[in-house]
Amino acid sequence: HQKNLERYNEECRRVHEMTRSETEKQLSKNRAVITVGGDHSCAEGPIQAYAQKFPNLSILHIDAHADLRVAYEGFTYSHASIMDRVLETTTVKKLVQLGIRDVSPGEVKRTEDDPRIATFFDWDLKDHLQDGGSYKAFAEKVISELTEDVYVSFDIDGLDPKLCPSTGTPVPGGLEFEQATALIRAVVKSGRRIVGADLLEVSPGADDWDGNVGARILYALTLAVYQGIRK
Repeated sequence: HQKNLERYNEECRRVHEMTRSETEKQLSKNRAVITVGGDHSCAEGPIQAYAQKFPNLSILHIDAHADLRVAYEGFTYSHASIMDRVLETTTVKKLVQLGIRDVSPGEVKRTEDDPRIATFFDWDLKDHLQDGGSYKAFAEKVISELTEDVYVSFDIDGLDPKLCPSTGTPVPGGLEFEQATALIRAVVKSGRRIVGADLLEVSPGADDWDGNVGARILYALTLAVYQGIRK
């Protein structure tokens, strides 16, 4: 088991180095990069490259999970550890999380103790709406935590699972499609630049539904990044 774990960690390290190098190459040509992949750990290399290029970078992290576990079950590059890895290996100024609803006590404490992290749990949003608050006001509060240069890391399971039933770790609750796309548009309207993004954990099911939703989120991200790099 230990040998297999070491091998997996080494192979993942090589993949992340490769994606980081390729992202750096594209950024050096003044191109933007949107990573579309499998599990959320695929974002590590691209985010590292973006953090190097943009010293004032913040991450808007949409997800059902906080992904702040430290080397989950010994797996250094686990999808459950991606945001811990980002905070430990980059100079990202702020991690702003939305949709989080499946989280460990240790991760909750990390969000409370680390000033670089602003986490808006899914229950915070639901309580706000049930108390008569508007989604627009909540989104503005989220956006206020972001720096000028924003990278969006979008795990599809941040959405309500009816929109992504085949994803690997669906969790009840989450954002509606319109809430997610409205937030992306609102970031752009705020004057901030979305300079890069990823869309991960989209898993096709027996029909086209998961891919349909994923493609529409990808379109929204692509448009926002295009607007960002033109500024």
